[in-house]
Amino acid sequence: MAPRHFNAFQGSKVRLAAPCPEDCMRLAHFTDSYDYLRNLDTDIAVPLTPDETGSSAVRRDNGFEFALRTLEDNRFIGFAALYRIEWNNRSARLAIGIGDDKDRGKGYGSDALALIIRYGFHELNLNRIALEVIEYNEAARRAYLKAGFREEGRQRSAVLRDGTHYDLISMSILAEEWSTQTKLPLAFQSTHVQGAKKTEEEPPASRQLAAEEYSLFGSEAKVTAEASVQPRIGVGAVILNERNEVLLVWRNRQPEQYTWSIPGGKVDPYESVETAVIREIKEEVDLDIAIDKLLCTAETIQPEQQEHWISILYSTRVTGGIARNLEEGGAIGEIGWFPLDDLPSPLACFAIPGLEAVKQFHLYSED
Repeated sequence: MAPRHFNAFQGSKVRLAAPCPEDCMRLAHFTDSYDYLRNLDTDIAVPLTPDETGSSAVRRDNGFEFALRTLEDNRFIGFAALYRIEWNNRSARLAIGIGDDKDRGKGYGSDALALIIRYGFHELNLNRIALEVIEYNEAARRAYLKAGFREEGRQRSAVLRDGTHYDLISMSILAEEWSTQTKLPLAFQSTHVQGAKKTEEEPPASRQLAAEEYSLFGSEAKVTAEASVQPRIGVGAVILNERNEVLLVWRNRQPEQYTWSIPGGKVDPYESVETAVIREIKEEVDLDIAIDKLLCTAETIQPEQQEHWISILYSTRVTGGIARNLEEGGAIGEIGWFPLDDLPSPLACFAIPGLEAVKQFHLYSED
């Protein structure tokens, strides 16, 4: 029997904990922030008393609500909840909130999101977790997309704020999608197959014919399956400091898992590639950057992982911030500055063309 090695309550930065009575005071203080309430839900913004914020129990009606506490100093910083659970459908809704501005942008939210999703799929054996986010809360929408949520649709003009209507975006993630992204196992196999139709039990003759057809046309079926994998667009930034050292990150996840790579990520729908690279660098390593020039494009093709990426790589410079890992324990293991002539290995394939282009300019042009 394989050893149990997952701690469903603890991440790399925060832990899921039972609420304490004093947490109600802190939670009530959060509701003094107008911006916090405006991003939390679509209800009327009104401060709450400690008694109105809820009980000190994790189990609530048909859901679970956890306090979020930092591992570093055990501070209460917010909450994460799975509610409106439909056990017969194995589905739930998710809510999460980080109260103070000073606790945002430090990776707490991403770590808490990963924890509550894992708790839902591993501990509660859910198959679907859904949520809603207001159109103007772009930071939250990007965080959910990065965690694996997909946009399902929009309730048009559902939210009225300050005389302007905004869409309410519906998003969800399925257990199978989460397992594929995180490489973590599931205790069950989803019965949902895209485009599948119910059929009656086939007679033996039909099964024999199907087997013969598979043996004759199996390669053709494989080609069809591969054709369904669409290339995705990514971005990457080669960032140099004043010592001509380049910033590299260790990738914990696919694509190009367990390699040193340049910071970057995927382009979101309706987002320009230049906006995407600036956003990804801020979200991964907390740096503000400006683009100097386009370096090159790179392609990563991994049929065994059903991955095909076309990436646009830029030469950039830092305009603000100090590099730090905002995804520690998640997609990124560690970060570091390395001399161009002494790079670590293994390097991600998609990063090599960009690094070589920078080497040509900064090293070989000096000879």
